[in-house]
Amino acid sequence: MTNIVVLIIGFLLGIGYDIFGFNLPLVKEKRKYRFRFLSIIIGLLNGILFLFFYNLNGFSYDFIVSIVLTSLLILIFISDISYMIILDSPLIISLIIIFICKWCFIGFKASLMGIIDGLILFLFMMLIGYLGQKLFKKESLGGGDIKLAFVIGYTLGLPLGFTSLALSTFLALPYAVYSMFSNKNHEVAFGPFLVSALWLVFIFSEKFSNLLSFLFRF
Repeated sequence: MTNIVVLIIGFLLGIGYDIFGFNLPLVKEKRKYRFRFLSIIIGLLNGILFLFFYNLNGFSYDFIVSIVLTSLLILIFISDISYMIILDSPLIISLIIIFICKWCFIGFKASLMGIIDGLILFLFMMLIGYLGQKLFKKESLGGGDIKLAFVIGYTLGLPLGFTSLALSTFLALPYAVYSMFSNKNHEVAFGPFLVSALWLVFIFSEKFSNLLSFLFRF
C-alpha cells in the first residue's frame, strides 16, 4: 500500500513540475496551458524514481534528499532548457527541506556546517562567472547556476561538491560542442548539467568518495 501511495504522489508531483516549469510566472509571453502527453511521461518517471528510492532506502535521510533532488532535477531541466531560467523558489524550498533533514537525521551542527560549504562553492562559482565574463566579454554563468552551486555545496559538502562541479563540466561538454556548430549565440543551459551531476554524486556518493580517496592517496 505504501508503495502505491509513494508512486501516486511522485506521479502527481511530476505532472505539477511540468505544468509549473513550462508555464513560468516570470515569462513575459503568457500562454494558455495545454496538457502535454509529456506531462504523463514526466509524472511516471518521477513516480518510478520516488518508488525506487523508497524501496532502496526506506523512509530515511537518503530517501528524502533523493526525491528532493529528483524534483529539482526535473524542474530545472524543464525551465532552464525552455527559457534559460532557474527560479529561486525551487532552490529555496529544496534547501529548507534538506536543512530540516540534516537537522533531524544527522544533527543541528551538520545542518549549520553545510552553510559554510555552500557559501564556498557559491563564491567559487561567482569567481568563475566573473572571470568568464572578463574573458569572453559576456555573461558566462547565470545567476541561477551560481545559486545552484550553493545547493550543491550544502548538500554534498566540499570534496563531493567540487567533484559534482567537475562532473557537470564533462556532462555539458558534448552539448557545448554541438551548440557551437548549431546555435548562433552559443548559449548553453548549464543548470541541467549542474543538477544532474548533483543528483548522480549524491546517489552514488559512496562510490565517488572511494574514488576521491583512491585519487588523493597518491
